[in-house]
Amino acid sequence: MLIRVILLEPEKSGNIGSVARSMRNFDLGDLWIVNPKTRINGEARAFAMRGLPILESAKIVTSFDQAIKDVDAVAGTSSVAARSSSNLSRVAITPKQLAERTSASKGTLGIVFGRESSGLNNQEVEACDFMVTIPASREYNVLNIAVAASILFYELFHRKAANQSGRASQPAKKRLLLQFDHLAAVSDLQPHKRRLAQRAFRNVISRSFISSREASLLVGIFRKASAKLGKLK
Repeated sequence: MLIRVILLEPEKSGNIGSVARSMRNFDLGDLWIVNPKTRINGEARAFAMRGLPILESAKIVTSFDQAIKDVDAVAGTSSVAARSSSNLSRVAITPKQLAERTSASKGTLGIVFGRESSGLNNQEVEACDFMVTIPASREYNVLNIAVAASILFYELFHRKAANQSGRASQPAKKRLLLQFDHLAAVSDLQPHKRRLAQRAFRNVISRSFISSREASLLVGIFRKASAKLGKLK
């Protein structure tokens, strides 16, 4: 999925430059700025550092609708999550969850960062398909926009890199766990020990960076061991 970064009425020049710099850190390049309330000046360029080409090629538009017109999904960001499950438009996910839900999708995802002083209004929230909130201290959960952007960009980048690294998919891990369960079932372990072994193996797999090749090899071994133990019985 392609990523479009949208800054909605940014108020501080340095933040614009810092977001461009963070975009360069995480291989993003499509920056849209909606009705900026500050000039994109020398301060913005200084903060952009090697993200300067992104800053210089940014598209300046006058409305939010223009910025999201041709995107396939819109993710808004907010420090305010829903206090009630009935407030459906404000039910938020984490940056990691956003990365997990969109990494295999096609098209363009627009990520919207609201005004430094007031964030997104209700109408803008309604236009978003996702609301993303970064878990932080209850006493002070408002992050600088550039810091929030970096956290979100990292999760998207990390998920993309993981998908490209040959790591085992969730279905592959489920097949591996299923084969282990079959093996445990024919091993004559006491029921409580079998449950503990299954739980322990699930913990190991969930915390590991097991590759597709490794998972496939283990599935084959477990399948053959299960079959052999079944015959011995």
